[in-house]
Amino acid sequence: MLRSKKCVFVSHCLLAQITVAKGLAKTSPAMAKQVVQFCMDNDINIFQMPCPEIHCEAGGVERELHGKKWYEDNGLRTTGKQIAKEQVCYMKRMIDSGANILAVIGVEFSPACAPTYLNKGRSIVRSKGIYIEELIAELKFQGLKIPIVGINQRWHRKVQKQLNELLE
Repeated sequence: MLRSKKCVFVSHCLLAQITVAKGLAKTSPAMAKQVVQFCMDNDINIFQMPCPEIHCEAGGVERELHGKKWYEDNGLRTTGKQIAKEQVCYMKRMIDSGANILAVIGVEFSPACAPTYLNKGRSIVRSKGIYIEELIAELKFQGLKIPIVGINQRWHRKVQKQLNELLE
């Protein structure tokens, strides 16, 4: 059997809900099944990126829920930049070996991994998480063009549409 060359890089918590901030694993107890099932059905390799919030000095596995500003003030930018450099280097090696990276899949509303939307308490704003900002900067610096899509497990139809668009 031939190995598939199709790949996605996903935010850590999509495959391990145990790593989200306290009280957030409400839609899925273990993993984002819709994403995993889509990848299985379409022979897409899944690369799990490290969680910047866990690796951040002020974060950790048992962390409380905080917003982007709090993480900005508590070291996530430095951690995000380091992880982004490592992941883009990895992506580049994968591409050089023939891999087709379809997308990076982030998590909307995450202060680290949101590609499009952040929760500002009483409102939703168009903004990116800290890690995604650093990842975009490093991708640009390395000359790589990889789409970044965001999912929210509660938006089932939108998630399915976005995933299907990866195959077009």
